[in-house]
Amino acid sequence: MLSAVHLYKDFPPVRGGIEGHVSLLTTQLAARGVDTTVLCRRPKHQPRCETRNGVAIQRCKAPLEIFSTPLPPGLPLALRRCRADLVHLHYPWPPAELAYVLGGRSRPLVVTVHCEVVRYPGVAALLSPLTQRVLGSADAIIVASEPLAEIRALARHGDRVKVIPYGVDLERFSPKPRTEDPIPTVGGPRLLFVGRLRHYKGLDIIAAALAKLPDAQLVVVGEGPARMEFERALTEFDCRDRTHFVGEVDDKALVEHLHRADAAVLASTSNAEAFGLSIAEAQACGVPAVTTKLGTGTEHALDDGRSGIVVSPSDPDALAEALRWCLQSEGRAERRAAARAHAEQTLSASVMAERTLELYQKITNKPATP
Repeated sequence: MLSAVHLYKDFPPVRGGIEGHVSLLTTQLAARGVDTTVLCRRPKHQPRCETRNGVAIQRCKAPLEIFSTPLPPGLPLALRRCRADLVHLHYPWPPAELAYVLGGRSRPLVVTVHCEVVRYPGVAALLSPLTQRVLGSADAIIVASEPLAEIRALARHGDRVKVIPYGVDLERFSPKPRTEDPIPTVGGPRLLFVGRLRHYKGLDIIAAALAKLPDAQLVVVGEGPARMEFERALTEFDCRDRTHFVGEVDDKALVEHLHRADAAVLASTSNAEAFGLSIAEAQACGVPAVTTKLGTGTEHALDDGRSGIVVSPSDPDALAEALRWCLQSEGRAERRAAARAHAEQTLSASVMAERTLELYQKITNKPATP
């Protein structure tokens, strides 16, 4: 049986775009007969080892965190002890790169590059020799979009770069008109933001745009270090009372929030945002959306002009106008149908997993099942 081990800093129940992608991909691969393991850091109150949806999860303690990067000293040994046929790193997470150099070099390597490191360019430059060494060792490098294939870090590795777009579980995320409202006291029209509250999410831009939509309510699913700054911006623009923070929610509640949303929004301002999985999930549920064009893959998460609008970053006027288009009653059914159609045509998790599995089999020359 073909086996693979994935390395990334976090894994559900920790929420985030990359975390969600790793969870979905590994679950899909396990369902296709791949013996799949994930190595990640161990947050408080999480078990060291468990199995979820056929995926074995091993969490390593990370007593130190530098520049928002958890550092688990036991990761190289855990990788060395894992007997998987293939190692799959999810970049950026420098400890995974170091772990491969120390504990995984005898095995084939796949690296998924999710985004560039933009917040700490000095650290990225310092670690560049390690990154280039690992990328040079990779049998294949996966990116989610053509623009991401052109980043500087991949300039010397273009012959091994494969574009495999992110996918969505089209069965779990699907239009269902009759679902329980998780916040029945909140009226509409209802805008939905899903994601970690981080510096690059354009939260102040969302606040400024919301101020221009006086009838709209904003529901925020997720937590993060930028929440206080977000609340200050909402207060400054006099729309804090129309914003509802529901925190982290389980999978069932997330789908319920999507079903009740009139539009989804992602206003990221940095190419640290590689795609915007929350927008793809909204589209799968038939929810029109607005996202920003960053030169990564964000604009591919929707069908611009039909299922949503792509706007320039850091432009609250354009964001508000695009959201107003999503919320208007005229053409509502057409926008919602276009959103689901876009997801079915371009955002299938099944296609993502099949293409990844084909890559694994080509590299290892092994089938997924005995």
